Amino acid sequence: METTIRVDRSIPGVRVVTEQLPWCHSAAVGIWVGAGSGVEGPDEHGAAHFLEHVLFKRTSTASGRELSERIDLLGGDLNAFTGREHTCYHVHVPADGLADAVAVLTDVVANGVCHPEDVDVERDVVLDELAGRADDPEELACELATTAALGDDPLARPVIGTEESVEALDAATLSAFHRRILRAGDVVVAAAGRIDHDALVRWIARGPLPAAVVSSGGEHEPKAGRWARSPVVVGRDEDCEQVMLSLSRRTPARDHRDRAAAQVATAVLGGGLSSRLFQRIREELGLAYSVYASMDQFRHTGLMSVVAGCPTTRVDELCAEIAGVVEGMSSTPPDAAEVQRALGHLTGSIRLGLDDPLSRMTRIGRHLLDRDMVIPVGDSVARLRRVTHQDVAAYWQQESAPWCLAAVGPGMPHSGAAGLIARVGG
Repeated sequence: METTIRVDRSIPGVRVVTEQLPWCHSAAVGIWVGAGSGVEGPDEHGAAHFLEHVLFKRTSTASGRELSERIDLLGGDLNAFTGREHTCYHVHVPADGLADAVAVLTDVVANGVCHPEDVDVERDVVLDELAGRADDPEELACELATTAALGDDPLARPVIGTEESVEALDAATLSAFHRRILRAGDVVVAAAGRIDHDALVRWIARGPLPAAVVSSGGEHEPKAGRWARSPVVVGRDEDCEQVMLSLSRRTPARDHRDRAAAQVATAVLGGGLSSRLFQRIREELGLAYSVYASMDQFRHTGLMSVVAGCPTTRVDELCAEIAGVVEGMSSTPPDAAEVQRALGHLTGSIRLGLDDPLSRMTRIGRHLLDRDMVIPVGDSVARLRRVTHQDVAAYWQQESAPWCLAAVGPGMPHSGAAGLIARVGG
């Protein structure tokens, strides 16, 4: 069934994009702000994520409890997430409650208040979230590897902040950060599901959001820093029974000509059940329960990661096998059949998300925020399908960014970690 995507640019500083899904009984709406952890200043580390928590506590018109009661009455869900380049506040409700849900959502984003009492209460929640991250060796290893690979670029810093930075943030700092990111004028309202586009535009135009947004442009553009040189980063966790490894390196930026080839190469390496890492590490050797490769793309760079974990007694063997698979991408480039399987995995992942209005909202919102246009699903699939096995081999051979390795677990360090970096090119 055909869907209709419409974009409105009539509201200064706010773009509205909708995708009408006639078969849906619900609607998802997100307010996307083009600012995440990557735009934080030296005294603002963790502010984007902390702010996301605090704005739900109260607004200038309602208490947090009143906001929650209104959403529960509608049978919906109100939430948010923070990334390195954006923050999204979103709501998902049955379609007949959309007008009220949009009123709550815009009130939170435009009129949210950083009250000192709320900041102190929510600080404990964020610190608890930080503690939970420290108890997750996989998440910690990925964070350490990202920081090592991206160096002192603002994107390298943990989105959630550190215990020290969260303790230092106060209501005045969060309020100033809130005003600054809205007044940069980089805001997108995205909606998918049973949506009346014209009605949504009217609700946004008449609501509090336009007054909070002043389009001046470029106020929060992150400054690229220097890149780190491939250290092996070690984290000790004596309570853990496994060692978690995260091997990362920079990849092409979001709009680079090699982006599609890099995506397919990542899928060949560890993106699906037939990928090289999964078949060798999991299926053939049984070295790790979870092993995969993933890719993140940002405005001026990207990040490829290989993640795996195993018992401490098999760390050196796991490191050697990962090195062998990564080296094999150069010595034995993928053939046409292997690339076709990777393409099936990637394009299937895109299509499988099309049944969910929240996924649809996320896709069109990010596209309009990042590219100022929404790329049709068919075009995205076709772009990937144009990648050949020769393209993948050429990309892998020319990629010269150094690898970085993070290892988290008991009895660190292990000799295999240094050997892995030495083999793959740290």
